[in-house]
Amino acid sequence: MIEQAKQAQMLAPDLWWLSVPFIIALFLTLRAINKGIKHSVLKSLTNPVFLSIAIIALLLVNLNLPYSQFASHSKLLNWLLEPAIVALALPLYQQFIHIRKNLLLIVLTCSIGIINATCVAFVLSLLFDASVQLSASVAALSVTTPISLIVTDSLGGISSLAAALVIFIGLLGALFAMMLLKFIGIYNYEAQGVAMGTACHAIGTAAALAEHPKIGAFSSVAMALSALLTAVIVPLLYPFLVNILL
Repeated sequence: MIEQAKQAQMLAPDLWWLSVPFIIALFLTLRAINKGIKHSVLKSLTNPVFLSIAIIALLLVNLNLPYSQFASHSKLLNWLLEPAIVALALPLYQQFIHIRKNLLLIVLTCSIGIINATCVAFVLSLLFDASVQLSASVAALSVTTPISLIVTDSLGGISSLAAALVIFIGLLGALFAMMLLKFIGIYNYEAQGVAMGTACHAIGTAAALAEHPKIGAFSSVAMALSALLTAVIVPLLYPFLVNILL
């Protein structure tokens, strides 16, 4: 079996052309197109992160290319993810005076957002008669992927499913969250940023930074606080919900 797998890998096409240079070129091109669009709805729908993922996925599926080889060639991007997250601290530093004045309110808002997301996910799981393992997999999705994986594992959920759903939620947030906030009349930059960071984690924060630096700064601090609060709140809240509702 192992030998067959090695032979299949040797016969698979070399995906060097679909690795880092192509992904970076594709993203920069899509971002330049997105920047040139003035219409707010079209601008959201042409989010370069979303389109890059969609185009790469379509290429892999339609050309029958092995994901394992593509992932192996694009490891450099995974390594760059951590410094990219650290770079989100720059707008946070630039807006530190405004953030410090509202820090307690931001912590309270993030806590309410996490409790609300966990309760809604749990109730929906009950309504759709989902298994306990599936409900545990959707209990901690409004947070960055590494924290979601740790919390999901501790609750007995399916970590791979949680990871996919976290990315899906982030993409939905990047595409539609700013439109939704404006539609319901929320134009305050601080409120928009906290909402994006609490609900849509890193991908939403990237979209918030593209919208305005102040929105990005508040989204960054909300994302970081939500990561810490989720690790504390969800492991306590989820068993409580299970005990009273199941």
